[in-house]
Amino acid sequence: MIELSNTNAQVLAAGQSLNFDTILLHTGCAECHRNNSGSINLTQRNAIYEVSFNCNIGATTAGETAQIGITIDGSPLQETNAIKVTAVEGDLENVSAATFVKTCCCTAASTILLTNTGTTEINIGAYPRLSVKRIA
Repeated sequence: MIELSNTNAQVLAAGQSLNFDTILLHTGCAECHRNNSGSINLTQRNAIYEVSFNCNIGATTAGETAQIGITIDGSPLQETNAIKVTAVEGDLENVSAATFVKTCCCTAASTILLTNTGTTEINIGAYPRLSVKRIA
């Protein structure tokens, strides 16, 4: 299991992924993370992982939509998209999502990212959380 966070707020352009500078917990070797990057590599073949996130988001402009979600190998997992319309500039709202991911039996090196899946620039508050746990 690995759980990541970041001590600083970030601004993400459309398609950009969140970076993490803090490993809150890391047990075993089923997941790998390079500090100050956004990626978690799933290292086990034919495994099932539970992936979840929690963060505060907002668009950089009032009236715009902020959107964030989990991507695997560059493809968004639509069931994890969290969407918030920002009423007041600088306003942040807590969002979260979780899903299960199965790695292929022939290739284990899948990459998980927390990505701005929308079309506008977004604000991410300090101390977001991304967690990946092998469950089978």
